[in-house]
This record gives sequence, structure tokens and C-alpha cells, in this order.
Amino acid sequence: MRIRATLIFFALFALLAAGPAWGQEEADPLDSYGLWPTGPEAPWQVVSVSFKGFKAVTPDQARSVLEYKAPAGKLLPRPLPYDPLKVQRDLRRVALLFKEQGYFQAKVSVELKRHPADKTMRMTIVAQQGPPTKVAEIKLLWPDEEIRQLWQPLVEKLLHVKVGRRFVLSDYELSKQEIVKFFSNQSHPTTKVLGQVQVVPQEQKAVVVLKITPGPRLLFGPVEVKGNRRIGQKFIKDEKSFSKGQPFSLDAMEQTQQALLDSGFFAVVTLHPLYGRIEGNMVPILIEVRERPPHSIQLRVGWGNEDRLRLGVQQVNRNVLGINDTFTIEGKVSAIYLGMVGALKVPYIFNRHSTSVTRGGIEQADTEAYINNRLFINPAVEYRLDKDWSWFLGYNAEVDRIRELKTQVSDPEYEKQAFFISSFPMGVVYDSRNSVLDATKGSYFRLEVEAAFKALGSEIEFIRPVADWRHVRPLPWKRCYLAFRATAGIAYALPGTRKIPLIRRFYPGGADSVRGYPWQKLGPLDSSGKPFGGESMATGSVELRFPIYKELGGVVFVDAGNAWDDVLSQDLGVIRFTSGVGLRYNTPVGPIRLDFGYQINPPDNALEDRYEVYLSVGQAF
Repeated sequence: MRIRATLIFFALFALLAAGPAWGQEEADPLDSYGLWPTGPEAPWQVVSVSFKGFKAVTPDQARSVLEYKAPAGKLLPRPLPYDPLKVQRDLRRVALLFKEQGYFQAKVSVELKRHPADKTMRMTIVAQQGPPTKVAEIKLLWPDEEIRQLWQPLVEKLLHVKVGRRFVLSDYELSKQEIVKFFSNQSHPTTKVLGQVQVVPQEQKAVVVLKITPGPRLLFGPVEVKGNRRIGQKFIKDEKSFSKGQPFSLDAMEQTQQALLDSGFFAVVTLHPLYGRIEGNMVPILIEVRERPPHSIQLRVGWGNEDRLRLGVQQVNRNVLGINDTFTIEGKVSAIYLGMVGALKVPYIFNRHSTSVTRGGIEQADTEAYINNRLFINPAVEYRLDKDWSWFLGYNAEVDRIRELKTQVSDPEYEKQAFFISSFPMGVVYDSRNSVLDATKGSYFRLEVEAAFKALGSEIEFIRPVADWRHVRPLPWKRCYLAFRATAGIAYALPGTRKIPLIRRFYPGGADSVRGYPWQKLGPLDSSGKPFGGESMATGSVELRFPIYKELGGVVFVDAGNAWDDVLSQDLGVIRFTSGVGLRYNTPVGPIRLDFGYQINPPDNALEDRYEVYLSVGQAF
């Protein structure tokens, strides 16, 4: 027994000594050069990743799914050990991207360029995308023939996948979402859409099958509110865009959510249809909110060519008076402005569409023509007609005194006197833009007319209409847009008023006006080049916006306009044109703008250069 045990021991020892032969992993096909370390020797290091043959899938899209992350066209932030298993996973992810774009026969491989001296390598991911798979047929399946005849013509218009076009997974998913949204706005929010894509890679064809089961027709039921503390349930319920018994609509839910967010009282608003508690055909709605703090302070810092460094602080007080009011105090300081302004906003003056806004404060404006001190109060009523249109009517009382007159005028004593202006500002606003800071589609129009009369106690009488129109149109190319802007204004002195004072004249030119001219210096100038403004003004711009790289974009623009000393002296022959280029870099607070504008037809004997460079934050329009 002792001899047998000894023999077994030596047999096991021999097997263990030979263990690595049967314990090794199977060779990796990506490791044909023996790059995977088999001992304590240092592993190969990947220093860069590049792409070749990428068309339907861009290098940026492929880079976003890789474990080997690298900035575009640059080395890795730090060399990474070569791992063939990680590379295999990356190749599978990239191949999946091609399938999502309709290239089911795409082949993705890797090329390794080795540098034995320092054991580094450069990795190139190579794609052969092959022929696209196109949609050969779209089948819509319905519960019965009656439902099919009723809905299929409408649903077919919603589909983003089209017969004869390349199959794209995002279009397929978007089609399903659009169908659900459509039925939700047709009072069928519980509609089910199941999809299947049958792909035959060898024939480069795909058959899309969508099974659509419209749910029952539902109405809005009672509304419950949860999460409110200081804001009453009545205010929240009054903001809803639907009432009990109305047909269910997803759009009405979204409008309610946006209205509550726009009130400024809530940080989060969600609406939940309670399908588990349907009674009859009425579905209860739960509005869940999270209130903002009653007091908040916001600091603001910015920079621009005209105002240089600008600093601001805003303090917001919510529901201080207990009438769902918002009281805001804001102070600003820059090279051209110093002021403190307060605003009290109270909703529901007449109904849920009307809001009272009272503004007042003291300001000092340092312009190219003068330095003016202004004390004012401006109560107004704003009335929203729908989600885009609104109108306003208010009263304005202000005292203006020019403390320093910079431009040469024929009657300086007239300009330096203290003016009391009592006027009615009124107007309409249309706004369908998708963003205030950086719109990519939609329009904005504002027409404001200020009328001042001595019957109101005003020391000067005038009518001053000003119109501002802006529009952004997406182009067929990705992230390319065409933007338009037009502004016009007239300040007309009524009988009994000798002329329009400087504080109500127009001063075009600058980064947000006609680029290529210095700030406020397009129009009538004195002998030293200082503006004294015009009684009428018109400007316009056309701008092409396009991407350059990631968040960096470019623009090419043509601006035009002028200001005229007298309302009746407008001469279209002296419209000044400029053109230029610019750069945009997107940030959370809007794009940083760098523009270069050049004067095409400058005035004779102009004192300023024919070009201007502008740096600021936010789109020009």
C-alpha cells in the first residue's frame, strides 16, 4: 500500500508539472502575433485608435461605443494594455451599429500596427459595410377589418420607415412611438403596438410587421394633486389644459405640464394617468409636483464687446403674498448699464390666461450718444391667446434726465432737460421657437406700440411702433439652419412736440444688429463720429449656420439696414450692407459667438474701420 501511494504521488506531481499544456486558453484569432502576455513580460500597449471605411456609421458614433476611448484624431489619454477580448467586444458593438443602420452584411475587423521597440501599437478598426438592406414590405395588422379601414390610412402617414428605403432601426422605433402618440391624442392612450422585423440579409430585404391594437376610448376623469406644500391645489388644477369629461389627449397633458413649469413655482412636474382606477371610460389623472424653494438667488456673469464684463444678481421670492405671486429683484452692472429693477407677477387677473406684471426701478444707460438716468414704473396685463400668441397692454411712467451729452446736437438744452413720459405700451407677441437661447426651428414676432399723450401728463407726445421678426428654418443637411431677422421702427412726434428726444431715437449697429458697424454707429453721426440716432430704422439679416466639429459650428451672414434722421427722409439707396463669417461653440447657457463683419458699402469719409470683430454669448438673433 505504501509503495502504491508513493507511485500515485509521483504521477500527480508529473501531471501538475505538465499542467500548463492542458490549462492554457485556446488561442485568440486576434492574437496571431503573440501579443497576449503569457508570463510576467509587460503587455503590449494601445496608444491610438483610428477608423477606416466608415460611412453609414460615423467614426464618432463608433467611438462612443468602444471600450478603447480616444478623442477624434488623437492619441489615447494614456496607453491601455492590449486585451483581445475587449477588442472582440468592441468589434461586436460596432457591427451592431451597422445593423442598426441597415447594413446586415457589414464586416468589421481590426488592423494592428506594432512598434516592438517600445511594445506599443496603433489600432485601426476597418469597416466593409456592404450593400444596404431595404424595406421590401410593411404589414399593418389590426384586430378586425372595420378598425383597419378606419385607422390604416392615417397611420400610414405616420411611418418613418418607407418601402424601398434603407431600413434604419431608429426610424422603426420612431414609427412605433408616433403611432402610440397618435392614438393617445385620439382618446386611445392604452393602444399597444408590437413590432417585428424579418430580415433576409442574402436578399438585402426586410419586412416590417406592426401589430396595432387600439385600446378603448377614454375620457379625462378627476384630478389628484400630490407633492405641493405652499402652492394650493386650486392653482395647480386651474393650470390644466383639460377638464373632466373631455376626450383624453396626450397633447393636453403636455401643455399642462409645460404651463406648470412655466409658472416658476415647480422644479419637477409629472402627470400620471391612473389606468388601474378607470371607472366607466374615465381615467383619473395624478399631477405630481416638486416645488422650488420659496427664495432663491442666482448670480450671472458674462462678457461682450459693447458691455464688456457684466455682472448680475437676481433674487426670486415665490408666493410671498399668498396669491401665487412672484416677486423678483435684479441688479446688473456693466460698462454700459447700471440698474436695479423689481418685478411683481400675479397670475389669474381675469382668468387662467391673464397675468399682471408690474416692473419698476432705476437705471443708468451709458450709450454712444449720452448717459441717461431713468426712474420708471410699468404695470401691465399680459393675455395668452394660445401656446404661441399673446398680447399685452400696460401703462408706463418714467422720468429721464441726460447727465452727460456725448453727441453734438442743435439744441443741447432741450436734450438735457428732465423728461416726464406717460404712455401706453401695447402689442402682440408670437413665439413658436423651440429654444430662447439657441433656436433651431420656429418663429418669433413682436409688435409693440408706445403712445404718449399730454392728456396722460406726458411732457412729450409721440407714437413709436417697433416690429421684430425672427425665423429659423432647418435645412436638409444635419445641423444646418437658415436664420432670418428683420426689425423696423418709427418714432413719430405728434403736434405740440418739437422733435423726438435722443432717449427715444433708434441706434442700429453692433453684435446684435448690423454686424460690421460699431455699436450704435449705423445712421446719422455728428462731425466727431458720435451718433444722434434716427427717427426711423430698418435692419435685416440672413445667416447660414452649419456644424464644423462636435459643439463647434460656423456661420456665414449678410446684414443690412440704416437709421434716418427724419421719418420722411428714408432713402433705400443708402441701405448699408455688410457680410461676414463667425464661429459658434455650444454651451449650457447658449452659444459663444465670435463674428467678423465687413462693410460692403460704407458711408463716404467714414471715421471707423470697415470691419468689426464681436465676441459674446447667445445667438445674434
